[in-house]
Amino acid sequence: MNPFNAAEGTIEVSLERDEQLLLSQLVTLLGSVGAAPNDPAADRLNPDAFLDDVEASREFRRLTADELATARDMDRDVFERTLAGKHLNVDEAEAWVRILGDARLALAARRGVVDGEWEDEIETSRDLAVVAYLGFLQGSLVQALVELEAAA
Repeated sequence: MNPFNAAEGTIEVSLERDEQLLLSQLVTLLGSVGAAPNDPAADRLNPDAFLDDVEASREFRRLTADELATARDMDRDVFERTLAGKHLNVDEAEAWVRILGDARLALAARRGVVDGEWEDEIETSRDLAVVAYLGFLQGSLVQALVELEAAA
């Protein structure tokens, strides 16, 4: 059974209590990004805009950091508010997609994963199992959004 399904203009959410409990920890995870010096998750979620120009990247980050932080805070608020619900509207579902994606990137970066060569470690690493699970959820949610849009 898919955890997300398009139904009558909304996305139906079918998550078990244990899944909701795990997902509730994503807000704390994402809130911790950048709190420690040299956090690889902060670098992964805020990559340089210009690979060959450090100064231009620094200026871009300075100009966009507040807006990006505000948008991420809003997404976390939506995610937290809707986590126990049974339906998501399109805006809420899009916030979930961003939260799931950011959480996957943060966990993978902290685990040292930089490419797709990690599937063999899923059975021995809780973090990588969570990364895979979040990818499954994100894919299911994106598919439900596509189906919802196609039905409109």
